[in-house]
Amino acid sequence: MQLKMIDKTLYRQRLNRITVASILALIIVSLSSSTLLIALLSDGTGSNFWLNFSGVAMGCLIVGYTLKRLKQHPYFSEVAYIWDLKHELNLIQRKRKAIDAAAAQNDINALIIQAFSFKASKLVWQLDDNTLMMSELTIADNKLQQQIAAAGLTLDATDYERDLLARF
Repeated sequence: MQLKMIDKTLYRQRLNRITVASILALIIVSLSSSTLLIALLSDGTGSNFWLNFSGVAMGCLIVGYTLKRLKQHPYFSEVAYIWDLKHELNLIQRKRKAIDAAAAQNDINALIIQAFSFKASKLVWQLDDNTLMMSELTIADNKLQQQIAAAGLTLDATDYERDLLARF
């Protein structure tokens, strides 16, 4: 996965619209399906908890399926890219301990993964206005760049591929 520049204003605008539309769709579909299930399957006595729960589950499935299908639409491109990037960072985080140990031994693949992780995290955090930990991320990235230079290695975060994670 390659990092690319995202227009923050456009990303935030589209993310907000997609979020609001998803919430509204979930509410409408859940309430409609719950009401329909109660009308068709309830005799008017007792609790309708499981029918309501089924309606909400149906709403989640329908909205999730719709979002998955719409993910390929050009309007979703920035938001879908960041969703995919966050997923990639999550995969890296799951193997962080092994990656860090290998990076301490100057393993090139681990260093590439770390470099990608730092740059991708910086991009995501800037887009999401999550700047609380940005200074620590910058320090960690600078330390990594010093380690790479001290080892006499030349590598770039653009060399990252998901296949590198399989080694850890």
